[in-house]
Order: sequence, then C-alpha cells, then structure tokens
Amino acid sequence: MKKVFFIFVSLFLFSYCAMAQEKVQSINIGFSPYGMTHAKISLSDEKYKYDYKSYWNVNAAFEKQLYGVLSLTELSYSKAKFDEYDLKGTSDWFNPAQEEDLSAYSLTQYIGWTLNPNKRVQFPMYLGVGFESLQGGALHNLLFDIAAKARVKFYITDAIGVYVGATGKIGWGSKHASESDSSSKTYYSVSGSTLYFDAGVLIGI
Repeated sequence: MKKVFFIFVSLFLFSYCAMAQEKVQSINIGFSPYGMTHAKISLSDEKYKYDYKSYWNVNAAFEKQLYGVLSLTELSYSKAKFDEYDLKGTSDWFNPAQEEDLSAYSLTQYIGWTLNPNKRVQFPMYLGVGFESLQGGALHNLLFDIAAKARVKFYITDAIGVYVGATGKIGWGSKHASESDSSSKTYYSVSGSTLYFDAGVLIGI
C-alpha cells in the first residue's frame, strides 16, 4: 500500500510540474565565456574594419512561456579586446587608427517557439530585434540589431532550470561626418556582427 501511495504521489507531482510549465515566467541569468565580434565603418572609398578577441558577455532576461510560445526581453553587457584592424582610406572626421578595447550594452526583444514543450528537456529558438551601444576606439555608436538565439533547457524542478545556447546578431547604425555648422550632412555607415555561446540558470517567478 505504501508503495502504491508513493507511486501515485510521484506521478501527481511530475504531472503538476509538467502542467505548471505550460505557463511559465522566469528570470534568466547567463554568462558567455567565448564569442567573436567585428565592426565596420565605411563611407564611399573609406572602409575601416575592426576585429576583437577574448570576448565575454553577461546577460539577464525576463521570459514568458505560454504553451510553447516564448517572449524574452534581454539586457546584455559585453567586453572584447582589440585584435587588429584593416584601414582603407583617411578620414577627415575622426581618427580610424584607434586600438581601444570594445564594450557594448544591448537591449533585445525576442519571440520564439519551444520544441518539446512542457517537458524536462526543451529546445527553444528565438528571433529578436533591439538596440546596442558600442563604445571603444573609433566606435561610439548606437546600432539597430537583428538577432537569433537557440538553446537547450533542462528543468531540474518546475521552477529551476539550466540552459546552454548560442546567439548571433548583426547591427546597423551611422556616424555623423559633417561640421556642426555645415548645411550638408554626411554620415558614415556602421555595422557590427557578434556570435557567442553562453550558459545560465532559469528561476521561475
């Protein structure tokens, strides 16, 4: 009788956990120890490319899940060390030959879908748009980003889980290149691309 009761309680708790996951709100906290990032500034024949190494990233997000449909709002801060540049042209507006490390703050809103929803192991995929502020060297610019993210989640309990994943994003912006009192306005185009791998915890709220 005790064995039957134990099995019944175990099945009930497992079913409860699965049902609870149909509608979930959680805080995600993650860290990326590895990634790569590149940036470009260009105007006509002027083309400046910057590569960075030793990339790392910390991020925090608020996620909602309803029957496998996802909404993820993520804040992120990253740093990377200057590696090398490829400079073609001479700018009259700024010094492109700068070797400072790069830092970035970003806010991205994702929507997505989970494969294998309401299970202990899930495979969410996301698409997002957002803004990113690049700071370092010749780059002091705000970019509009398009991003994609894929993860593997494992729920330890109905409220606590862990994940590993990868994120890629590309962004576009502009850099003012005219005198403040000039009637004509010229802008450099600025672009950036980043790929990183991260892991973190999920805390249900």
